[in-house]
Amino acid sequence: MIGGESMSRSRIASILIAAALIGAPTVASAQVTVGPVLAYDSDIEFGLGASVGTALSSLGEGFGLLADFIYFFPPGDGLDYFELNGNITYDFPLDNSSVVPFLLGGLNLARASVDLGGLGSASNTELGLNLGGGIDFDLGNFRPTAGIRAEINGGEATVIFVTLPFQTGGS
Repeated sequence: MIGGESMSRSRIASILIAAALIGAPTVASAQVTVGPVLAYDSDIEFGLGASVGTALSSLGEGFGLLADFIYFFPPGDGLDYFELNGNITYDFPLDNSSVVPFLLGGLNLARASVDLGGLGSASNTELGLNLGGGIDFDLGNFRPTAGIRAEINGGEATVIFVTLPFQTGGS
């Protein structure tokens, strides 16, 4: 949807992302994970990015925030595609295990643009939902995560991702 409707969706996404950031705990007082993301999109192929995660104890035990920015490398010249994802996670800790399964749900902002040469360019921004889950590996300060999410509307694909974050801050 190029034009007015995609612009209003961009504004809505900006408002929702700002609200999530305002409601998130203060970084200085929370344990935060930060690191690279590797992703495979069923439509676009390979992507690289960065992720940040933190506990959302204000929502209850086991809730967290997992956000990322991923730039994908689609086949074809002149095509750019990236995603911004903000997900709430819920952990299911296992007794005496460093493996923690989780569910996730959240927002996906996907933007595609193409260079049309002498005709200019065209772009499309979509807001959608993420539903999925994965496994968090609790290895001390190194906390890799592997997961899968279905994008509903927005990116409209299945994305397999691996985060390689390190824990920083907090107690």
